[in-house]
Formats: sequence, structure tokens, C-alpha cells
Amino acid sequence: MSPAAVWKEERFDDARTTLIDMASDEIEQVRVDGSSCFPSFPPACLAVLKTIAGNHQCVDCGGLNPTWAAVHYGALLCLQCSGHHRSLGVQVSCVRSVGMDEWSPEHLLQMLEGGNTQLAAFFARHNLTLDSCPERTQGITKENVIKLRYKTKAAEFYRTQLMRHAIKVLDAGPYRGRDISRSCHARTHRQLDRRNTTE
Repeated sequence: MSPAAVWKEERFDDARTTLIDMASDEIEQVRVDGSSCFPSFPPACLAVLKTIAGNHQCVDCGGLNPTWAAVHYGALLCLQCSGHHRSLGVQVSCVRSVGMDEWSPEHLLQMLEGGNTQLAAFFARHNLTLDSCPERTQGITKENVIKLRYKTKAAEFYRTQLMRHAIKVLDAGPYRGRDISRSCHARTHRQLDRRNTTE
């Protein structure tokens, strides 16, 4: 790697770290104040959200600059797709406007720990995308996969695990970013595995 590339990468890492620190301060402020929600998505948290892979386009249709969120999936949506998600019911997909709705710390962390690329990869692994959907799998076809995939057991598993993860991250103290929260989570699992094999 050239010295210029290393310098640029270090500057980006420093800026991202500073941004994560600012986002953490925003989340912690709600804890200190004792209030339960933000009036809208906090600015530093929003800046971090926009840096997450795939979040520059709608997770369902690919439309650019989505401003709505499928909170249970940590994914961003365009206005049209947000309407479809609302029709699924709040048990399946909780929809919020990034700029107009209130946000709890748990919901913020679901968004900061999720991401459109992560969700799309999960759906691809479970053959729930236009490209990966085999014909007539559990009534899901290429024509209806986008509409029905959120009602599958795989989607239920994803939203449950993301919610649990967000709560663990919130309970662990100040937010330190996706990489840190995931490495702490992985380390905890390795420690539990070692304990179980030695007993």
C-alpha cells in the first residue's frame, strides 16, 4: 500500500472513530437525561448510519438515498417500500422516518448494528432474493419474494437476533462501534464454549 493510501485510510479511521465517539455521546445523553427517546435520529448517529455498507440505497428496490427505516432489520428503505413494510404490521416490520419520528436507544442501536448489505447477504444465504430464489419455495416465487421474505422464519430469526444484540450492546455501556461490539460478542461466545468443553 502506498504511503498516501495509508495516510488516507488512517484519516478515515480517525474520522470514523471520532464520529462513533460523538454517536456514543448522543446515545449516552438519553441515558443521563432519563428520557426514553430522541425526537429524531441524532446527527452523529445518522452520519455513522450513512457509512454502513449498502445504506446509500433502499434494501428492497435499490432506490437511492432512503430516508425510512425498517427498524427490526436495521435497514433503510425508500418511501414506497416503507409503505409496503407498514402493511406487514408492526410485529413483522417496525417502520420509522429517519428525520421525523422518535427513536429509542434500542432502535438506534438496531440501525447502527444492522445495515442493508448485512440484511441482503442474510436473505441471499436463505434464498430470499430475486437472484437466489428457487422457483416455488414455500410459495415464494421470483414475483413475490420481496413481499413475502419478511414473513419467513428466517426473517423472524434475524429480527429477534438483531434486537437481542442491540440490547446487549446497550447494556454493555457506551457504544464503541460495530467492530468493537461484534468482537466483544464473539469473545463472550468463545469464553462460554471453552467453559462448556472443560466442564
